[in-house]
Amino acid sequence: MIALAVFVWLLWALRSIFLYMVVSSVLVLMASPAVNFLERLHFGRFRIPNVVNVLLVMALMIALVAGVLALIVPLVSTQAENLSLFDAAKAKENALLIYHNIINALMQYGVIQSPPELTTDYIRNMDFSFISRFLDTVVSSLGSLFTMLFAVVFFMFFFLKERHRASSFILSIVPDNFEKNVSDMMEKTRQLLSRYILGLVAQQTTIFVFTLILLLGFGIQNPIIIAFFVALLNIIPYLGPLMGGTLLVSLSMLSNLSMPMNELVPTTLWILAGFIGIQLFDNFVTQPVVFSTSVKAHPLEIFTVTLAGGILFGIVGMIVAVPSYTILRIIAKEFFWDSKLVRAFTRNI
Repeated sequence: MIALAVFVWLLWALRSIFLYMVVSSVLVLMASPAVNFLERLHFGRFRIPNVVNVLLVMALMIALVAGVLALIVPLVSTQAENLSLFDAAKAKENALLIYHNIINALMQYGVIQSPPELTTDYIRNMDFSFISRFLDTVVSSLGSLFTMLFAVVFFMFFFLKERHRASSFILSIVPDNFEKNVSDMMEKTRQLLSRYILGLVAQQTTIFVFTLILLLGFGIQNPIIIAFFVALLNIIPYLGPLMGGTLLVSLSMLSNLSMPMNELVPTTLWILAGFIGIQLFDNFVTQPVVFSTSVKAHPLEIFTVTLAGGILFGIVGMIVAVPSYTILRIIAKEFFWDSKLVRAFTRNI
Protein backbone atom coordinates (compact mmCIF):
# COMPACT_ATOMS: atom_id res chain seq x y z
CA MET A 1 0.00 0.00 0.00
CA ILE A 2 2.83 2.40 0.88
CA ALA A 3 4.62 1.57 -2.37
CA LEU A 4 1.42 2.28 -4.33
CA ALA A 5 0.96 5.62 -2.55
CA VAL A 6 4.57 6.60 -3.31
CA PHE A 7 4.11 5.60 -6.95
CA VAL A 8 0.93 7.70 -7.28
CA TRP A 9 2.65 10.67 -5.62
CA LEU A 10 5.62 10.39 -8.00
CA LEU A 11 3.26 10.11 -10.94
CA TRP A 12 1.55 13.34 -9.90
CA ALA A 13 4.75 15.18 -8.98
CA LEU A 14 6.40 14.28 -12.31
CA ARG A 15 3.27 14.72 -14.44
CA SER A 16 4.99 17.27 -16.68
CA ILE A 17 7.65 14.73 -17.63
CA PHE A 18 5.00 12.13 -18.39
CA LEU A 19 3.19 14.69 -20.54
CA TYR A 20 6.39 15.32 -22.52
CA MET A 21 6.81 11.57 -22.98
CA VAL A 22 3.23 11.15 -24.22
CA VAL A 23 3.63 14.01 -26.71
CA SER A 24 6.93 12.52 -27.86
CA SER A 25 5.30 9.11 -28.32
CA VAL A 26 2.58 10.66 -30.48
CA LEU A 27 5.19 12.36 -32.66
CA VAL A 28 7.15 9.10 -32.90
CA LEU A 29 4.03 7.41 -34.26
CA MET A 30 3.85 10.10 -36.93
CA ALA A 31 7.57 10.01 -37.77
CA SER A 32 8.14 6.25 -37.73
CA PRO A 33 6.87 5.59 -41.30
CA ALA A 34 9.38 8.11 -42.70
CA VAL A 35 12.25 6.60 -40.69
CA ASN A 36 11.26 3.09 -41.77
CA PHE A 37 11.20 4.24 -45.40
CA LEU A 38 14.73 5.64 -45.13
CA GLU A 39 15.88 2.40 -43.49
CA ARG A 40 14.72 0.43 -46.53
CA LEU A 41 16.75 2.61 -48.90
CA HIS A 42 20.16 1.33 -49.88
CA PHE A 43 22.83 2.15 -52.44
CA GLY A 44 24.34 -1.18 -53.30
CA ARG A 45 25.51 -2.56 -49.99
CA PHE A 46 25.51 0.81 -48.31
CA ARG A 47 22.62 1.69 -46.02
CA ILE A 48 22.08 4.94 -44.18
CA PRO A 49 22.74 4.45 -40.44
CA ASN A 50 19.68 4.47 -38.19
CA VAL A 51 20.92 7.51 -36.24
CA VAL A 52 21.27 9.51 -39.46
CA ASN A 53 17.75 8.50 -40.56
CA VAL A 54 16.32 9.64 -37.24
CA LEU A 55 18.21 12.94 -37.37
CA LEU A 56 17.09 13.59 -40.96
CA VAL A 57 13.41 13.01 -40.18
CA MET A 58 13.56 15.06 -36.98
CA ALA A 59 15.38 17.88 -38.79
CA LEU A 60 12.64 17.91 -41.42
CA MET A 61 9.89 17.99 -38.78
CA ILE A 62 11.65 20.73 -36.82
CA ALA A 63 12.16 22.76 -40.01
CA LEU A 64 8.47 22.47 -40.88
CA VAL A 65 7.37 23.44 -37.37
CA ALA A 66 9.89 26.31 -37.25
CA GLY A 67 8.67 27.60 -40.61
CA VAL A 68 5.05 27.58 -39.48
CA LEU A 69 5.90 29.16 -36.12
CA ALA A 70 7.98 31.85 -37.82
CA LEU A 71 4.88 32.88 -39.74
CA ILE A 72 2.24 32.43 -37.04
CA VAL A 73 3.77 33.05 -33.60
CA PRO A 74 4.59 36.77 -34.10
CA LEU A 75 1.07 37.40 -35.38
CA VAL A 76 -0.56 35.35 -32.64
CA SER A 77 1.55 36.98 -29.91
CA THR A 78 0.76 40.48 -31.19
CA GLN A 79 -2.95 39.78 -31.44
CA ALA A 80 -3.02 38.11 -28.02
CA GLU A 81 -1.34 41.16 -26.50
CA ASN A 82 -3.90 43.40 -28.20
CA LEU A 83 -6.74 41.31 -26.83
CA SER A 84 -5.14 41.37 -23.38
CA LEU A 85 -5.71 45.15 -23.38
CA PHE A 86 -9.44 44.41 -23.53
CA ASP A 87 -11.45 47.11 -21.69
CA ALA A 88 -13.83 45.21 -19.39
CA ALA A 89 -15.76 48.34 -18.38
CA LYS A 90 -16.30 49.31 -22.01
CA ALA A 91 -17.42 45.78 -22.85
CA LYS A 92 -19.98 45.86 -20.04
CA GLU A 93 -21.25 49.22 -21.26
CA ASN A 94 -21.56 47.94 -24.83
CA ALA A 95 -23.29 44.75 -23.66
CA LEU A 96 -25.87 46.83 -21.80
CA LEU A 97 -26.35 49.00 -24.90
CA ILE A 98 -26.96 45.93 -27.08
CA TYR A 99 -29.35 44.53 -24.48
CA HIS A 100 -31.37 47.74 -24.24
CA ASN A 101 -31.59 48.05 -28.03
CA ILE A 102 -32.92 44.49 -28.29
CA ILE A 103 -35.41 45.06 -25.46
CA ASN A 104 -36.61 48.33 -27.02
CA ALA A 105 -37.14 46.58 -30.35
CA LEU A 106 -39.12 43.79 -28.65
CA MET A 107 -41.25 46.33 -26.79
CA GLN A 108 -41.82 48.32 -29.98
CA TYR A 109 -43.28 45.27 -31.72
CA GLY A 110 -45.32 44.26 -28.67
CA VAL A 111 -43.39 41.09 -27.92
CA ILE A 112 -42.88 42.15 -24.28
CA GLN A 113 -44.48 44.87 -22.18
CA SER A 114 -41.57 45.89 -19.93
CA PRO A 115 -37.82 45.17 -19.68
CA PRO A 116 -36.81 42.39 -17.25
CA GLU A 117 -34.73 44.15 -14.60
CA LEU A 118 -33.13 40.91 -13.45
CA THR A 119 -31.30 40.53 -16.77
CA THR A 120 -30.06 44.13 -16.63
CA ASP A 121 -28.68 43.59 -13.13
CA TYR A 122 -27.03 40.35 -14.27
CA ILE A 123 -25.18 42.13 -17.10
CA ARG A 124 -24.08 44.92 -14.76
CA ASN A 125 -22.61 42.36 -12.37
CA MET A 126 -20.80 40.35 -15.06
CA ASP A 127 -17.01 40.31 -14.81
CA PHE A 128 -15.74 40.72 -18.39
CA SER A 129 -12.15 41.00 -17.21
CA PHE A 130 -11.84 37.20 -17.36
CA ILE A 131 -11.14 37.57 -21.10
CA SER A 132 -8.04 39.69 -20.58
CA ARG A 133 -6.88 37.49 -17.69
CA PHE A 134 -7.26 34.38 -19.84
CA LEU A 135 -5.28 35.86 -22.70
CA ASP A 136 -2.60 37.17 -20.32
CA THR A 137 -2.18 33.58 -19.14
CA VAL A 138 -1.90 32.34 -22.73
CA VAL A 139 0.79 34.88 -23.61
CA SER A 140 2.79 34.23 -20.43
CA SER A 141 2.67 30.47 -21.05
CA LEU A 142 4.42 30.86 -24.41
CA GLY A 143 7.74 31.06 -22.55
CA SER A 144 7.32 27.58 -21.06
CA LEU A 145 6.52 26.25 -24.53
CA PHE A 146 10.20 26.31 -25.48
CA THR A 147 11.10 24.19 -22.43
CA MET A 148 8.50 21.66 -23.49
CA LEU A 149 9.77 21.68 -27.09
CA PHE A 150 13.33 20.94 -25.95
CA ALA A 151 12.19 18.07 -23.72
CA VAL A 152 9.94 16.64 -26.44
CA VAL A 153 12.73 16.73 -29.03
CA PHE A 154 15.12 15.03 -26.58
CA PHE A 155 12.67 12.23 -25.75
CA MET A 156 11.61 11.87 -29.36
CA PHE A 157 15.17 11.30 -30.58
CA PHE A 158 15.77 8.37 -28.24
CA PHE A 159 12.27 6.94 -28.70
CA LEU A 160 12.78 6.90 -32.47
CA LYS A 161 16.32 5.60 -32.25
CA GLU A 162 15.39 2.76 -29.87
CA ARG A 163 11.89 2.05 -31.19
CA HIS A 164 12.73 -1.52 -32.24
CA ARG A 165 14.37 -2.29 -28.90
CA ALA A 166 11.25 -1.17 -27.04
CA SER A 167 9.14 -3.65 -28.99
CA SER A 168 11.72 -6.40 -28.47
CA PHE A 169 11.79 -5.71 -24.72
CA ILE A 170 8.00 -5.99 -24.44
CA LEU A 171 7.99 -9.23 -26.43
CA SER A 172 10.78 -10.66 -24.27
CA ILE A 173 8.75 -10.39 -21.05
CA VAL A 174 5.51 -11.96 -22.33
CA PRO A 175 4.97 -15.75 -22.43
CA ASP A 176 5.89 -17.46 -25.70
CA ASN A 177 2.32 -18.51 -26.45
CA PHE A 178 1.18 -14.85 -26.33
CA GLU A 179 4.12 -13.41 -28.27
CA LYS A 180 2.39 -13.38 -31.67
CA ASN A 181 -0.77 -11.83 -30.19
CA VAL A 182 1.19 -9.05 -28.51
CA SER A 183 3.24 -8.42 -31.66
CA ASP A 184 0.10 -8.14 -33.80
CA MET A 185 -1.52 -5.94 -31.17
CA MET A 186 1.40 -3.46 -31.14
CA GLU A 187 1.51 -3.29 -34.94
CA LYS A 188 -2.25 -2.69 -35.29
CA THR A 189 -2.17 -0.11 -32.51
CA ARG A 190 0.67 1.75 -34.20
CA GLN A 191 -1.09 1.75 -37.57
CA LEU A 192 -4.53 2.82 -36.31
CA LEU A 193 -3.26 5.50 -33.92
CA SER A 194 -0.89 6.89 -36.57
CA ARG A 195 -3.81 7.25 -38.98
CA TYR A 196 -6.00 8.74 -36.26
CA ILE A 197 -3.44 11.36 -35.25
CA LEU A 198 -2.71 12.38 -38.84
CA GLY A 199 -6.43 12.56 -39.55
CA LEU A 200 -7.00 14.67 -36.44
CA VAL A 201 -4.26 17.11 -37.49
CA ALA A 202 -5.80 17.39 -40.97
CA GLN A 203 -9.26 17.90 -39.46
CA GLN A 204 -8.21 20.73 -37.14
CA THR A 205 -6.16 22.36 -39.90
CA THR A 206 -9.27 22.38 -42.08
CA ILE A 207 -11.32 23.97 -39.28
CA PHE A 208 -8.61 26.60 -38.73
CA VAL A 209 -8.36 27.54 -42.43
CA PHE A 210 -12.13 27.74 -42.99
CA THR A 211 -12.70 29.72 -39.79
CA LEU A 212 -9.87 32.10 -40.69
CA ILE A 213 -11.37 32.68 -44.15
CA LEU A 214 -14.78 33.32 -42.54
CA LEU A 215 -13.37 35.89 -40.10
CA LEU A 216 -11.28 37.63 -42.76
CA GLY A 217 -14.33 37.81 -45.01
CA PHE A 218 -16.24 39.80 -42.39
CA GLY A 219 -13.24 41.90 -41.35
CA ILE A 220 -13.16 40.60 -37.77
CA GLN A 221 -10.19 41.76 -35.71
CA ASN A 222 -7.68 39.20 -34.39
CA PRO A 223 -8.78 36.50 -36.86
CA ILE A 224 -5.71 34.26 -36.50
CA ILE A 225 -5.88 33.77 -32.76
CA ILE A 226 -9.67 33.33 -32.80
CA ALA A 227 -9.45 30.70 -35.56
CA PHE A 228 -6.59 28.99 -33.70
CA PHE A 229 -8.60 28.65 -30.49
CA VAL A 230 -11.72 27.52 -32.37
CA ALA A 231 -9.69 24.75 -34.04
CA LEU A 232 -8.04 23.85 -30.72
CA LEU A 233 -11.39 23.56 -28.95
CA ASN A 234 -12.72 21.44 -31.81
CA ILE A 235 -10.44 18.62 -30.62
CA ILE A 236 -12.91 18.09 -27.75
CA PRO A 237 -15.64 15.86 -29.22
CA TYR A 238 -19.19 17.29 -29.31
CA LEU A 239 -18.60 19.88 -26.57
CA GLY A 240 -15.68 21.55 -28.37
CA PRO A 241 -17.67 22.92 -31.34
CA LEU A 242 -20.21 24.48 -28.94
CA MET A 243 -17.41 26.15 -26.96
CA GLY A 244 -15.68 27.26 -30.16
CA GLY A 245 -18.90 28.65 -31.61
CA THR A 246 -19.62 30.59 -28.43
CA LEU A 247 -16.10 32.04 -28.46
CA LEU A 248 -16.34 32.89 -32.15
CA VAL A 249 -19.69 34.68 -31.88
CA SER A 250 -18.75 36.52 -28.67
CA LEU A 251 -15.43 37.87 -29.97
CA SER A 252 -16.98 38.71 -33.35
CA MET A 253 -19.65 40.83 -31.64
CA LEU A 254 -17.06 42.52 -29.43
CA SER A 255 -15.02 43.28 -32.55
CA ASN A 256 -17.97 45.03 -34.23
CA LEU A 257 -19.56 46.89 -31.33
CA SER A 258 -19.09 50.19 -33.18
CA MET A 259 -21.58 48.99 -35.82
CA PRO A 260 -25.21 50.11 -35.68
CA MET A 261 -27.54 47.48 -34.26
CA ASN A 262 -29.22 46.89 -37.63
CA GLU A 263 -25.81 45.85 -39.02
CA LEU A 264 -24.30 44.12 -35.98
CA VAL A 265 -27.03 41.50 -35.55
CA PRO A 266 -27.15 40.39 -39.24
CA THR A 267 -23.34 40.26 -39.40
CA THR A 268 -23.19 38.12 -36.26
CA LEU A 269 -25.91 35.83 -37.61
CA TRP A 270 -24.03 35.41 -40.91
CA ILE A 271 -20.84 34.53 -39.00
CA LEU A 272 -22.81 32.01 -36.94
CA ALA A 273 -24.31 30.55 -40.13
CA GLY A 274 -20.83 30.28 -41.63
CA PHE A 275 -19.55 28.48 -38.55
CA ILE A 276 -22.50 26.07 -38.66
CA GLY A 277 -21.63 25.39 -42.31
CA ILE A 278 -18.03 24.64 -41.33
CA GLN A 279 -19.22 22.24 -38.64
CA LEU A 280 -21.59 20.50 -41.06
CA PHE A 281 -18.70 20.01 -43.47
CA ASP A 282 -16.59 18.67 -40.62
CA ASN A 283 -19.32 16.31 -39.39
CA PHE A 284 -20.34 14.91 -42.78
CA VAL A 285 -17.04 14.98 -44.69
CA THR A 286 -13.94 15.26 -42.49
CA GLN A 287 -14.94 13.22 -39.43
CA PRO A 288 -16.30 10.20 -41.36
CA VAL A 289 -13.01 10.01 -43.26
CA VAL A 290 -10.95 10.24 -40.05
CA PHE A 291 -12.98 7.68 -38.10
CA SER A 292 -13.62 5.25 -40.96
CA THR A 293 -9.95 5.03 -41.97
CA SER A 294 -8.43 5.11 -38.49
CA VAL A 295 -10.48 3.84 -35.55
CA LYS A 296 -13.02 2.03 -37.79
CA ALA A 297 -15.87 2.43 -35.32
CA HIS A 298 -19.58 3.17 -35.73
CA PRO A 299 -20.66 6.78 -34.92
CA LEU A 300 -22.87 5.46 -32.11
CA GLU A 301 -19.84 3.74 -30.59
CA ILE A 302 -17.84 6.98 -30.82
CA PHE A 303 -20.63 8.99 -29.18
CA THR A 304 -21.15 6.48 -26.35
CA VAL A 305 -17.44 6.11 -25.62
CA THR A 306 -16.89 9.88 -25.70
CA LEU A 307 -19.84 10.45 -23.36
CA ALA A 308 -18.52 7.82 -20.95
CA GLY A 309 -15.05 9.39 -21.03
CA GLY A 310 -16.54 12.80 -20.25
CA ILE A 311 -18.59 11.47 -17.33
CA LEU A 312 -15.63 9.62 -15.83
CA PHE A 313 -12.72 12.00 -16.49
CA GLY A 314 -14.14 15.30 -17.77
CA ILE A 315 -12.82 17.06 -20.87
CA VAL A 316 -9.53 15.14 -20.85
CA GLY A 317 -11.51 11.91 -20.82
CA MET A 318 -13.49 13.04 -23.87
CA ILE A 319 -10.28 13.77 -25.78
CA VAL A 320 -8.57 10.45 -25.03
CA ALA A 321 -11.73 8.30 -25.15
CA VAL A 322 -11.57 7.38 -28.85
CA PRO A 323 -7.87 6.35 -29.01
CA SER A 324 -8.20 4.51 -25.68
CA TYR A 325 -11.26 2.65 -26.97
CA THR A 326 -9.34 1.75 -30.12
CA ILE A 327 -6.50 0.22 -28.10
CA LEU A 328 -8.96 -1.74 -25.94
CA ARG A 329 -10.68 -3.11 -29.06
CA ILE A 330 -7.34 -4.28 -30.46
CA ILE A 331 -6.43 -5.98 -27.17
CA ALA A 332 -9.85 -7.63 -26.99
CA LYS A 333 -9.59 -8.89 -30.56
CA GLU A 334 -6.18 -10.45 -29.99
CA PHE A 335 -6.93 -12.14 -26.68
CA PHE A 336 -10.72 -12.66 -26.56
CA TRP A 337 -11.62 -13.44 -30.17
CA ASP A 338 -13.72 -16.44 -29.07
CA SER A 339 -16.30 -14.08 -27.56
CA LYS A 340 -19.22 -13.27 -29.88
CA LEU A 341 -19.50 -9.81 -28.31
CA VAL A 342 -15.84 -9.07 -29.00
CA ARG A 343 -16.17 -10.26 -32.60
CA ALA A 344 -19.18 -7.97 -33.08
CA PHE A 345 -17.26 -4.88 -31.93
CA THR A 346 -13.92 -5.68 -33.58
CA ARG A 347 -14.83 -7.18 -36.94
CA ASN A 348 -13.63 -4.08 -38.83
CA ILE A 349 -10.12 -3.89 -37.35
